[in-house]
Amino acid sequence: MRAFHSLSEDIIAARSPGEIAEKLAAVLPSITQATGVRLYLFNPRTKSLEAVPTAGDPEPMAISVEAPPLGLAEGAVTCFRNRTLLNIPDVRRSPLVNAGWKPGVPRSMMFVPLTAHPDLVGVLEIGNTRRLGYFTLEEQAAVQHLANQAAAAMRLQEQQSVREQLFRSEKLAATGQLISGVANELRAPLESILQLSASLAAERGGSPIQHELKQLATESQRAATIVSRLVSFARPEDSPVRPVDVNAILAGLLEFREPEWKTMGVRVQNRLPPEPAMVLGAHGQIEQVFLNLLLFAEQSVSSAGLRSLSVSSSRMAGRVVVEVGHSTGAASAPSSDSGVDVWRGIIQNHGGQLRFRAGSETAVFEIDLPLTPGATPAAARGASRYSAMRLLTLMLVDSDSGAQRQLVKLLAARGHRVVPVPAEEAADLAQRLRFDGVFCAVHSRGSKWNDFQQHLRAAIPAFILLSDGYDAESAGGLADGGGFLLTRPIQESELDIILEAVEARAAARA
Repeated sequence: MRAFHSLSEDIIAARSPGEIAEKLAAVLPSITQATGVRLYLFNPRTKSLEAVPTAGDPEPMAISVEAPPLGLAEGAVTCFRNRTLLNIPDVRRSPLVNAGWKPGVPRSMMFVPLTAHPDLVGVLEIGNTRRLGYFTLEEQAAVQHLANQAAAAMRLQEQQSVREQLFRSEKLAATGQLISGVANELRAPLESILQLSASLAAERGGSPIQHELKQLATESQRAATIVSRLVSFARPEDSPVRPVDVNAILAGLLEFREPEWKTMGVRVQNRLPPEPAMVLGAHGQIEQVFLNLLLFAEQSVSSAGLRSLSVSSSRMAGRVVVEVGHSTGAASAPSSDSGVDVWRGIIQNHGGQLRFRAGSETAVFEIDLPLTPGATPAAARGASRYSAMRLLTLMLVDSDSGAQRQLVKLLAARGHRVVPVPAEEAADLAQRLRFDGVFCAVHSRGSKWNDFQQHLRAAIPAFILLSDGYDAESAGGLADGGGFLLTRPIQESELDIILEAVEARAAARA
């Protein structure tokens, strides 16, 4: 029991599902009859149970919940579907798994659900390859307690991740305001220098200092361009969601950084195709990510023997794939301090992915984004509608992680920022950050959603109640308070109508 309690404390203190899986695999065999332990987490997007890799079992594995393969995988799926502990004293004779006899197959098994009320997070699998027999009732109760501890710990990890992202967002917003203020102060004197130098160069044509005056005008123009970019980066929320040309953004950034690269002796290979690659998103945010990647590559090549940098893009299955490669003496992945988590979050909010791979002499960032659909009139109308909408910052209060991910995906595909927030933290966060609207699920607040709406009305202009069915009484109460009712399963046309109304309120408040 002391070992169980110590393991419970270690699980709560763990920082990732992988660390929890390692602790379970290391400790459980010594205090139960287990010879093998595996942790599965449910992925609602693929509807599968995915094994968490450990040092002893590093191979990836996924089990479809809807169509599980024959064998032990059926036991994990049965446990998950029924949300109950499944104890199998003899695997070879059990009709639940139909495992038969194979070398290395456990003789007895136990599958334990990971429950963080009201959600089911995954399944813990424990096996014994040496003997038949039941895991004792005491062992079953203790392992179920550990499984629930693991589920609660992973829920805390998700909440901590959200808090850290919000903290970074607040720091970035404060830094952006500072940069914007300084840049605005610099803009006026730079424009004056530019005008005076151009005027003097025109008046003193043929004089010995004309060349220097022209050079002064050129450098002033470049400084003014840098200041303008700083202002746009400091205010990414002002960028409207519209179709933007990724290739044009990259070409502009390459031209922007070319003077510094020439000074540094960096050889640049521009492999961008001439045709545009249109994606739906916020121009300022996408440009900011690409510039940060180029600056990271620039810093990396400064310590390399051969200073080379390449930028390319290609189309693939309705997506554009951008590669930013650079030579490096000792390629390593960028750390969280470099801002890579922020870059990855921006790309994910645009429906894409950011990946990094490194070799012995080169490293490559790979970004893929969905191309703007334009083949059909309906797609064109959709692109036109999204391009007219401004970027919204939305709070999501929903304890159902599967439903939460679905709505986050729908909103992110439309270019909006979504912040999942526990119900007990929503009021405090609404006072600290500016939100344009809040989506609240009925089960998150029970019958008190009306009080929740009234409490947040002063801070957040739009309230959207998520319900599993249409309720005339709720709809009437929401309408009286200026709220909206969105029923599940979510119809995208209905969601778009609500978002247009939220955008109108946000614009009026701005």
